[in-house]
Amino acid sequence: MQNDKINFSLIIPIGLMLFSFFFGAGNLIFPPVLGQMAGENIGWGMFGFCLSGVGFPLLGVLAMAMKQSDNPDSIAMPMHPLYARAVTILCALAIGPLFAIPRTAAVSFDTGIHSLLPASCEALGLPVYTVFFFVLTYFFSINPSKIIGHIGKFLSPMLLICLAVLVICVFVNPTGSLKMPNPDFAVSPFFRGFQEGYNTMDLLAAILFGSITIKAIEAQGITDKKVLTKLCSYAGLIAAFFLAIIYAALAYTGALSINVFGVIPNGATLLSKICTYYMGFGGQVVLALIIFFACLTTSIGLTTAISGYFAELSNNRMQYERLVFFISAFSLVVANFGLENIIKFSIPVICMLYPIIIALVILNVGRVIIHDDQLTFRICLTLTTIFAVFDGLRVANIRFMALDNFLAQNLPLFDIGFGWVVPCFGGIAVGLLLKAVRKAN
Repeated sequence: MQNDKINFSLIIPIGLMLFSFFFGAGNLIFPPVLGQMAGENIGWGMFGFCLSGVGFPLLGVLAMAMKQSDNPDSIAMPMHPLYARAVTILCALAIGPLFAIPRTAAVSFDTGIHSLLPASCEALGLPVYTVFFFVLTYFFSINPSKIIGHIGKFLSPMLLICLAVLVICVFVNPTGSLKMPNPDFAVSPFFRGFQEGYNTMDLLAAILFGSITIKAIEAQGITDKKVLTKLCSYAGLIAAFFLAIIYAALAYTGALSINVFGVIPNGATLLSKICTYYMGFGGQVVLALIIFFACLTTSIGLTTAISGYFAELSNNRMQYERLVFFISAFSLVVANFGLENIIKFSIPVICMLYPIIIALVILNVGRVIIHDDQLTFRICLTLTTIFAVFDGLRVANIRFMALDNFLAQNLPLFDIGFGWVVPCFGGIAVGLLLKAVRKAN
């Protein structure tokens, strides 16, 4: 049965589903630390964080909606099919079983469950918890047709209620005033906040989440392409609204907490102390619930999206159900290496992939001007990819000192980790200029 009308009773659950997919492990632990570091410059810091952690993921979903395709490879096809496939696979692995999915279990254990366990259970705590966590992930992911009901109508409201309890306590009884920013946020708070937004990994997931959102809408009987695009866009706006509000509240909470706890660089520890300060042991329970629901919904969303992508990629030779099992099992193993190791190995990969996806999103959202021009795509993405790989190597401490020094002196923004910006926009400008010259001739 077709249903091609815009129905807000459908938009809201899908928007909440998309919000829950995005709002996971890093989304909780990074904003409070940013608040402590930014201090009085929290406004600019959060603006940068929200641009990379909310704005560009929203644009990624909109890019998929504008393409009107549930194939995540589609936004990079004008560059080359092999390039598109390689980028999507790398993103799927990074936000999947290699880093992001295991991180959801590790964060939810370290920040929510660990403090509630007796000392005698610490050795077995993580292995037992990760088995429980990924059994639930498997159960909810195995039937994607029911995903809106599971997440949009139950898990998301539970998450928002738990977060509201914490935020209300902070605003009713603030712990002090904003302090001076640390050196990084004193000099360039916007750019520092923008880089902190990388850690959420949300932009890497946006294309796959956009794909699964389109499929979820189609599963409700929506067949008209224009209606589908509008519904996907509205769902993205709902998700972005809740993400931005919660990030700002968590960052403000962290900024005020420095008056009581001093500087705490670990976001999990900081959140735990804030909850205990306001609500005692009950606060630890609330925190455990917040993190559990946030991480579980993200784990489900990622597992569903990535399993679906690889099933389609293999023409269903790799069955969806088997992929869900494999991803859940592999993630369980990686999660037991611990949160610090997962974050350590993920950062260079994130720094390499993020600029590439930003460039892809800009090229696709700007299609009114660019019109999927192949030459513009190739110039922009070739230059962006070169400097993105270079940034990833630098973060991994693989440096070429002579080249580093040369670029620091001659390429704007290179010395603060944004060497890809000028090549990206310069590539677009050159491509559009060459396009105009071709038309003139």
